[in-house]
Amino acid sequence: MFHKSITGLALAVGMMTAPAAVLAAEAKLPDTLVWTTYDTGGTMHANAVAISSTLKQQNGVNLRVLTAGNGIAQQTTLKLGKSDFVLAGFDVYYAQEGASVFAARDWGPQPVRLVITASSNQSYALAVDPAIGAKHPRDLKGKRIAFVKASASISQALNSLVLACGGLTWDDVEKVEVPGFGASVDAYMNDQVDVYYTTTNSATSIKANSAARGLGWVPIPHDDEKCWNAITEVDPRWVKKVATEGVNVPKEGIEMASYPEMILNTTADKDADYVYAMTKALYDNYENFKDAAPAAYGFALERQLLSYVVPYHEGAIRYYKEAGVWNDTLQAHQDKLVKKQEVLKEAWDKVVAKNISDDAEFAKAWKEARIEALTTAGFSVPVRDW
Repeated sequence: MFHKSITGLALAVGMMTAPAAVLAAEAKLPDTLVWTTYDTGGTMHANAVAISSTLKQQNGVNLRVLTAGNGIAQQTTLKLGKSDFVLAGFDVYYAQEGASVFAARDWGPQPVRLVITASSNQSYALAVDPAIGAKHPRDLKGKRIAFVKASASISQALNSLVLACGGLTWDDVEKVEVPGFGASVDAYMNDQVDVYYTTTNSATSIKANSAARGLGWVPIPHDDEKCWNAITEVDPRWVKKVATEGVNVPKEGIEMASYPEMILNTTADKDADYVYAMTKALYDNYENFKDAAPAAYGFALERQLLSYVVPYHEGAIRYYKEAGVWNDTLQAHQDKLVKKQEVLKEAWDKVVAKNISDDAEFAKAWKEARIEALTTAGFSVPVRDW
């Protein structure tokens, strides 16, 4: 199973940045580059702005930050060439899989690549009205849940943490659809929902806590193996984590499920020199931005999850090799993930070639083809209910 601790998965290399002598290759970013991230007010936007400011001051580089409230909108900016990188959450995985909202005929499996991630002492979590007194996801039965439309990452988080762990279905709770993450926070503050998905230390969590109802968190008990087996069968992102940082988080922490809070990703065809330069610039400037935004210290080299569920870009790997933290085991895992993307693309192309006009029939054909192709190739298929 995949529920190791986030600490155990992190790469313990005992260094923040490699010595300049090790990084012999010179790299230069373009004068202007573009990232897409979530709406203003959230942790990711705050980090993107902090990094933008640092790059301007230290490198003379203009980093434009675009906002998009959900995974489809974010990945669309990559697909259309409107941005170079996306700093977001786990939607990159669903883009890779051609699953959830990315199963639509104008999407399908995407050749996405990771660049850098951030894992801090906070956690992704289910924010809840403290008056409910929820000690386990099962306690959310009958409650109003904010459901962000077109966000595969958030919808699957709810499927795994609320429904799978809690032993519930959508019929057991009240699904309240909202257009974006920011709208889910507003809905909570306006008492239109009881629960929404966020991070414990985000600026929006501080904002939500200022409302009359305050803010609490739903634990994901680490000793509940039935819960954890159900979670990882639905969604492979999750690792056990004790959150010790965030709004109303006690000193001893709260047992939760989490994954990297921020994932910088791009596409496989992005120029390797460019991605290498981006990766190097981030680590060269780490000391300058690590305290400038919530959870920014989570980008530290020793906190990277280099063996995860989406492959890294070859330009980023070049940096990690020069930094001395990439090895044959990581490369074997990388090769397996790239092969998985190839299997998915081949299966997708075969379905597209059938010229199925009916959307429902197309969706059914792709779902069946995806499961068959992955199973035949020896890959697990955790995301079945999409």
